Amino acid sequence: MLPGDTFQTPSAAAKPKGQIIKHSFKPIEIFLSSPSSPISSTTHTPSKSNHPRQQEEDQNPKSPCQSSSSSSLAAFVIAHNEHLVTHILLRLPPKSLLRFQSVSKQWQSIISNPTFRRLHSRGRPTTTASCFPPGVLLFPLELPRVFGFIAFRQEEVNSMANIVSHLNTFLYGPRNISCLHSCNGLLAIVFNFDNRQEFAVYNPTTRESKLVPMIETPHNYKDLNIVFDPEKSDHYKLVCIWVGSSKEWVHRFSVYSSENGVWRNTEETATDDLCYDKGMLWNGDLHWISPWNYSACFDVSNERLRPLRYTIRTPEFEEHGGDWYFGESGGHLFYIRPNEPYGMLLDFFELELERDCLRWNFKYHVDLTPLTTLYPQMIKEEYDPTFDEPCAFHIIGFLVDDKEKKTTLVISLADKIISCDFNNLTLMELADVEVDTKRDVYSWYLAFPHVETLACL
Repeated sequence: MLPGDTFQTPSAAAKPKGQIIKHSFKPIEIFLSSPSSPISSTTHTPSKSNHPRQQEEDQNPKSPCQSSSSSSLAAFVIAHNEHLVTHILLRLPPKSLLRFQSVSKQWQSIISNPTFRRLHSRGRPTTTASCFPPGVLLFPLELPRVFGFIAFRQEEVNSMANIVSHLNTFLYGPRNISCLHSCNGLLAIVFNFDNRQEFAVYNPTTRESKLVPMIETPHNYKDLNIVFDPEKSDHYKLVCIWVGSSKEWVHRFSVYSSENGVWRNTEETATDDLCYDKGMLWNGDLHWISPWNYSACFDVSNERLRPLRYTIRTPEFEEHGGDWYFGESGGHLFYIRPNEPYGMLLDFFELELERDCLRWNFKYHVDLTPLTTLYPQMIKEEYDPTFDEPCAFHIIGFLVDDKEKKTTLVISLADKIISCDFNNLTLMELADVEVDTKRDVYSWYLAFPHVETLACL
């Protein structure tokens, strides 16, 4: 295939079946929450207006024919004013625009125009905006590695189901996924074939895909991260981290820009044991962190690692504390770890900039022990304390919306996915999970917030 080609997807009937996720949106009353005071409602009778124009309209109401004629005239004027139609369409969500392309040739021409799509992407909320995403895309660790999803609102279930169905059709075939990353609605994928690799960028919203030129490296080991911030640029970048020496574990960094379609090798090198496959975009930089006190920060604009004065000072981790959650939401970058090895008490840290120095600051403790009363499956009945952990749950999302004053923790259990609202101390069962294996499937390998975007590839 040549760069820019799109994949030919196999038949949808050939897709493997993974976990079956059935959304329920069942609110649960927990003893942690205090009952809110009832809101009294009073029926108000609309009073007549004293405005002269309103009194005249009440005395001389317009006939249905007059009203219909005025509405038809207004609709005619709007429909034939392309500038006005464009401004109206720019305010609609991507999934509505994709449907509205079939309304007329004019609308199809406007919505499919790359200029319109770039303007629309700039104005849409991203994961750094103060809003909740429609849901989370889930990619399992165990085979079959088929995408699932969790919608946070009932009205998003069908649209996300369609997106995930096509995504699985696109991914499944004579290819093996070795790396997967997401940022603000775009996916970067590394496909492994028998003796070669291919890079692809995919937009789940528009179902568009594009092959990216491969970068030649001494070894096939590569971690690929995508950086896309439509508020700053219409173009995306790929950051590839690869091993440059077979004797010494030296990481090197190369950057690809969709603006010019060229890879550029940087002078940056790193000899740490950090995995660079799950970078988080925050404050214009890519961040990585590991449970062993390793961290890195890559300045995407200047294509370099941050100097030592920007070194992230990570919290002290216990020897077996584990890497539980690392993610961005609402313009905040969070790291969550157990307060004790595999315990129910969690520590929440937030990355903050203090005098040109990045620092992990402790925010609060969260004790999940009360949840075990409702969900005893959160604790394993049998486990080896030497090699195993007693907890049987996984954090797949920590969502913050400063505007709406909402903070929600999304937890995956062996058979359920639940969300806990920290502000009003309420709990909701989002979905039941049915599996055809006895293995623990609550630990999803990847969980990406889904963001709708019409961004061009």
